[in-house]
Amino acid sequence: MEISVPSLLRIKPKALYKIGKYLRKESMNKIALFYGEGIKDMFGEPVDISLDSSEIQVGIEKTIVNNDVQEVYSMTFDMPKDVQAIVAIGGGKVIDFCKYLAFVSRLPVISVPTSISNDGFSSPMSSLYVNGSRKSLKAKMPDGVIVDTAIIQKCPEAFIYSGIGDLMSNITAVFDWKLAARQENKPINDFAALISLNAVENFINYGNKDIRDIELLRLVSGSLVMNGTAMEIGQSSRPSSGSEHLISHAYDKVAENSTLHGLQVGVATYAISWLQEYKHDVIKKVFLDTGFIDFVAQKPLSKKDFFAAIDLAPSVKDNFYSILSEAGKIAKLKEFVQTDELMKKMVV
Repeated sequence: MEISVPSLLRIKPKALYKIGKYLRKESMNKIALFYGEGIKDMFGEPVDISLDSSEIQVGIEKTIVNNDVQEVYSMTFDMPKDVQAIVAIGGGKVIDFCKYLAFVSRLPVISVPTSISNDGFSSPMSSLYVNGSRKSLKAKMPDGVIVDTAIIQKCPEAFIYSGIGDLMSNITAVFDWKLAARQENKPINDFAALISLNAVENFINYGNKDIRDIELLRLVSGSLVMNGTAMEIGQSSRPSSGSEHLISHAYDKVAENSTLHGLQVGVATYAISWLQEYKHDVIKKVFLDTGFIDFVAQKPLSKKDFFAAIDLAPSVKDNFYSILSEAGKIAKLKEFVQTDELMKKMVV
């Protein structure tokens, strides 16, 4: 089994200003450069200066507004043949686009997220539209990840809380993975599970839970990178995605107004951990200490839609056993959502 992990990893303040230097060290002298919407206006100047100072050529530059899979295939024909790497700067849309473009083009891809709302910037999967429906597709694991924590520190707090929610779900995801393995008499990848749990435990054990603390943001960013590595090693999304993700995906389908993926995942993680009877108090404390619950309570999820999502969740993925697959668990979870005081703040 061939495993790919990022060989270039920089998580520090002002990292974006050194992007040219980092690419030069990797012998990536000519690149295809892709921005998310509005990102070039904010960060294009320092990127250009850094690339120019390191004599990095830009063979093609585009802003990605549509992440339909057909757009990715079309882009392969526009790529100069001598491009040595693809660089994606921005949010999930451009990074997912570029990871799949790299997969199709068989080129290295460097992921430069300007927010950390989930682990997609470091995962070997891309969320793209296929025939009008969003699908999760096997993509290129990033060969490099550059996170400028000074930029992350200034991004809207919703994105930081979303990243925290996505990270905390490792706990419930690994529980579901082990549960499914026992039910189906199949082994799990113990190393992938260990990486996933260690990633979230590093964050949990850090004392300062101020979401603007630069060291906390470094930990969250690094932990989300480890999520991607765990998925690559496990050759599955299981180390970081369980029943809590099924609920979030289902909520996207049924809700008139869904919100950030990691916020939905975090709410579901809080509820699912209670259902699993596993580390619920730990998750509760982190969500209280960081302000996650109070933040979600400002714009709570719809209880009607959340209940519909719980019902739909077990059918979101084929052959995906989780705690919700067990008899009586859905009814028990709904009762918790209706009676728990913190859930009543987050789901109204």
